[in-house]
Amino acid sequence: MEIDVAAPEIEVIKSNPVKDNIEVIEDSLDKISEIRGVKFDWNEESPEWAQERGHDVGVIAQEVQKVLPEIVTERTNGYLGVDYKRIIPLLIESIKELKQEINELKGSWYGFRNVNI
Repeated sequence: MEIDVAAPEIEVIKSNPVKDNIEVIEDSLDKISEIRGVKFDWNEESPEWAQERGHDVGVIAQEVQKVLPEIVTERTNGYLGVDYKRIIPLLIESIKELKQEINELKGSWYGFRNVNI
């Protein structure tokens, strides 16, 4: 008995076909430390939609611009705007840095705890 098995055609897809120069964000925790999360009230000089919102939370665009200038743009009204969703990669890498620090501290603690004095 002869069986003819047709294998499906395999298409090789480049892992990041539209992204070049991919690098992990270095010193992300230090960068995040330069940005304050703030609460504030929109004043009468702010756009109408913001005034309607009244009390709000956010970041200071000038602080973000120092550490991640690529996510801050100058709007047509001259004010700076932050693309908030683009802060997420920085937060992800910061969490990883914190986890590594915690693991190192745990290792130090366990090593210290097991030392007989």
